[in-house]
Amino acid sequence: MESAMTEKADESAEKASAMTEQAAAPSGPLGERLMERGLLSLPQFLFAMQKQSVEKLRFGALLIRYGLVQEEVLVRELAARKSLPFIASDSLPHPDPEVLRHFNRELCMLNGFLPIRRDKDRDALEVLLGDGDEVSVSELVMHRTGLSCRFAQGVFSRVSRHIRESYYFSQNPIESLINQEIRRLSDDVDHAISPDKCMDYLLHWAVHERATDIHLMPSATSLHLFFRIDGVLRPMLALSLALSRLVIYIKLISEMDISEQRRPQDGSFHCTILDQPFAVRVSIIYTEFGERVVLRLLPERSELSTLEQLGFLKEDIARLERIFLQPAGMVLITGPTGSGKSTTMHAALQIQSLIERNVLTVEDPIEYRVPASAQTEVNRRAGYSFSNALRFFLRHDPDVILIGEIRDAETAQAAVEASATGHLVFSTLHAPNVFGVEPRLRLFGLPSQTVADNLVAVISQRLVRRNCPHCSEKTRLSDDERRWLGGETSDFQRGTGCKECGFSGYFGRLPIYEILEMNQSLANLIADDAGREAIYQKTLASGYVSMIEQAKWRVRNGQTTPEEIRRVIGWGFE
Repeated sequence: MESAMTEKADESAEKASAMTEQAAAPSGPLGERLMERGLLSLPQFLFAMQKQSVEKLRFGALLIRYGLVQEEVLVRELAARKSLPFIASDSLPHPDPEVLRHFNRELCMLNGFLPIRRDKDRDALEVLLGDGDEVSVSELVMHRTGLSCRFAQGVFSRVSRHIRESYYFSQNPIESLINQEIRRLSDDVDHAISPDKCMDYLLHWAVHERATDIHLMPSATSLHLFFRIDGVLRPMLALSLALSRLVIYIKLISEMDISEQRRPQDGSFHCTILDQPFAVRVSIIYTEFGERVVLRLLPERSELSTLEQLGFLKEDIARLERIFLQPAGMVLITGPTGSGKSTTMHAALQIQSLIERNVLTVEDPIEYRVPASAQTEVNRRAGYSFSNALRFFLRHDPDVILIGEIRDAETAQAAVEASATGHLVFSTLHAPNVFGVEPRLRLFGLPSQTVADNLVAVISQRLVRRNCPHCSEKTRLSDDERRWLGGETSDFQRGTGCKECGFSGYFGRLPIYEILEMNQSLANLIADDAGREAIYQKTLASGYVSMIEQAKWRVRNGQTTPEEIRRVIGWGFE
């Protein structure tokens, strides 16, 4: 049953294209309509036609598979043709458990829909439509409930995932199951019961809570479980020391030495959570109270997002697209660990014409699958590093090269050589802001003239938590906050805390960033080793907006709070 459901999910894109083509038929074939709207170029159209003749898939499915058109674009087209409201992937409604009981997961997956709630005023059932057919779903709902349907359209693959999650967690009260397993393991003094179920529930719980990391922290009298959600640790459970056997189990499945308890160890394992494969990286260090464990959850099929979906401002997207489409040079994205650098860098690849430009990447690890590109992964044991990869890449006639990170002088030199020989190079670098990049590259031994000649732009970014849309409400600013914002605004938005956001007041994250785009004047200053202040003043004259100014704009517009800006940026608040 599970394999059948997985196949069903994989077929979503193909069904999406079939229904979109059918909906678009009165105004011409799908490819022609997309080209008319500027969403598909002629070379991309011809590439998809050639692939179709060999792979025998529907045209729309090929467009999605090779990243030529986003699935959301196709589904929006379908929703418009059918006059249905479109629901974005980050706004999918939670279904009423009472309504879910009229159906089951297999039935909803098979027919491509999810019942949401009953509209008593209209005596109808609100239904989120995936790749299902309105007529057949209406008949099914009428047969099961005696109600008519009010449809809204969602992205097919996301609706399929929402069906799996909704039914799993409605049928498996995860926190109750975890507490039940904890009691069983605590009472099992002979260690006859395996902790595998408890571990499985913990992983499902983490995914349900949108956690990126799981922390197990020992103390003198207990073991505490934390989840990192939206970049912040959140305490979830206190466990008795009897549950320390979980650590042994994690070491076992991560292929670590279970007899070693005095030195750090790293390992990993793979698992499937709600039909989605995950790689889990495990790190263990020894503390005075025992072994401390961190598990990082890495989806093996992460969804690529556009700059708009990531939260970049519309007025900056056109500028970034111009930067990301330069014929050659080096574009660097800076920020601390966990600031979304790799996500932004992969969004930059989506802007490329992946059919007309040869894109090669070397990453550690591969986080996002980029269609129609050649992606490789660092393998230090085999001697395959970032710098080694670049030497081989230049023999493969690349147009665009993505380097996961510049972390040493050898990689920095190889990246500059690649950009100097006519290639567009994307990479990340650890620097505090856009003005810290040039000094950082000089520490790697690159002359200022070389940096000036090859650097196209620098984007420095952080991620701040977004106000929860479910509980955010207007509140008064303090005097200090009003002065920080410039004294004009007396009110702003703040999440009060609800079940949806785990009573934190925040749900999801958005970027705050600054962009330094090179021009001849700036290049001359850098080449002449001008001081930081001279470069800063010249940048201001060209329309530079600092990260802190953009952060203030986010607060004024109700997207986040002063407390969150202060937590993330620190400097510039007072």
